[in-house]
Amino acid sequence: MAKYELAIADYDEAIRRKPDFAESFVGRGGAFAEKGDYDRAIQDFDQAIRLDPFDPTAVYNRGIIFSKMGKQDQAIADFDQAIRLKPDYSAAFDNRGLVYASKGD
Repeated sequence: MAKYELAIADYDEAIRRKPDFAESFVGRGGAFAEKGDYDRAIQDFDQAIRLDPFDPTAVYNRGIIFSKMGKQDQAIADFDQAIRLKPDYSAAFDNRGLVYASKGD
């Protein structure tokens, strides 16, 4: 079993034990993203955001995936939201700038 599959299995168990813990969805979403399963990653980041709408991490990570999927406007919207939630989120500023540059803006 590949290392991401092991991580996903562990996150599955954590979610089974505590389904309202947003961080487990963020972690599993990251593992899915590393595997290239962007749709599953988005689903987990969405669930994490539903569980904890004030934590910028899931929003930021979803923005990264949207960017990789070529959904630049959605990525920018997520980076904007992450910055609203955490005004000193330098990685969100950096990645938003990269997305704007990729659009020629």
